[in-house]
Amino acid sequence: MRKLWFILKKEFLLLYRDIPGLIILFMMPILLIFVVTLAQENALKSQNSKTRILFVDESKSLFSAKLQSNLDSSGFFHPVAEIDKVPVTISQARTLIERGDYKFGVIVLPADSAIILLIDPTLQETFKTSVTNSLSYIIKGTATKEAMNGILGNLPENMKPVILGMVAQSMQKLPPIHETYALKEKSAIEPNVIQNNVPGFILFAMFFIVIPLAGSLITEKNEGSFQRLRSLPVRLSAILGGKVLAYLVVCLLQFILMMAIGTWVFPTFFGFPQLQLGHQYLAIAIATVAASLAAIGFGIIVGAAATTHNQAALFGSVMVVLLGIISGTFLPIHLMPKFIQYLSYLSPIRWGIDNYLNIFIREGNVMSILPNTILLILFFGFAMISSIAIFAKRK
Repeated sequence: MRKLWFILKKEFLLLYRDIPGLIILFMMPILLIFVVTLAQENALKSQNSKTRILFVDESKSLFSAKLQSNLDSSGFFHPVAEIDKVPVTISQARTLIERGDYKFGVIVLPADSAIILLIDPTLQETFKTSVTNSLSYIIKGTATKEAMNGILGNLPENMKPVILGMVAQSMQKLPPIHETYALKEKSAIEPNVIQNNVPGFILFAMFFIVIPLAGSLITEKNEGSFQRLRSLPVRLSAILGGKVLAYLVVCLLQFILMMAIGTWVFPTFFGFPQLQLGHQYLAIAIATVAASLAAIGFGIIVGAAATTHNQAALFGSVMVVLLGIISGTFLPIHLMPKFIQYLSYLSPIRWGIDNYLNIFIREGNVMSILPNTILLILFFGFAMISSIAIFAKRK
């Protein structure tokens, strides 16, 4: 126990002396969570606001007027038919959209002969598809309604009230539509951008310790301090155990820091909803320790396998970013291709994120996080055994 204490003291001294490394270790995840969360929130606000589109009315018909009115009243679009009190022309619309001043335009040709959708060629495919689908839905709905009005207009006067009454009665029988989340009854947790982002960046911050942890192992190997320790009556398990305990403290500090950002910084300075932790504190503790051990195991096996700082830093940082991407840290997993979704199940970062989502959103308990927790601990055990084998082989 005394040997372990001195090894632990040595690890904390190495961390204390590497101030620039500690700053990067804590500041990188903080900067990323701010940038990603603010970008996502701005994207959500943009989706909820009206999209300004050019409206060119070459028809001047009842249909075109009704279409413009329906676009405006939809809550999604703001049709711009005049600029400086002058009606927009087709050539003007093409010029404005081509240079990016507007993203979309609707052109109604004379006599309602055709409707053209002008689209900015630089738009991303997903955004373009969602907007054009909405525009097509409104256009077809308006055309259908006008066609029905035309049919009703040709009916005898004594039949119109009957038909209109039947339509109104059918509309009243349509079931109401409500939005709700598939949560437990009486759940106090509401999903939001904070509830979803914080778990991802907790894991990203933890796994980012691969750089200082692997670096310390390589420094000790290259400078000979590791061999000097091995020449003393000190077991390899004690040397690695000291690193595990020291970096476990670092991971716990990162967890506390991310919790503070989610529960205090974002609500206070940006007006975001506060991170709701629920009441499963034991589950949170188990999930945090398991994720920390997996991150430490990853750092140790990279440090054991690499021979230079450049190898460890390049491989470790790239792997953490790749694992973070496929695990849902930066982008929701359901938006990824199927093969990447399946690949993410092999990522320890995904296991840790799923544990936190089960607790923070689904209000799960210890049993609900048990499968992923076992996987994280098995990954840690595999990494430690592999590292010991690598050290023994190089001895």
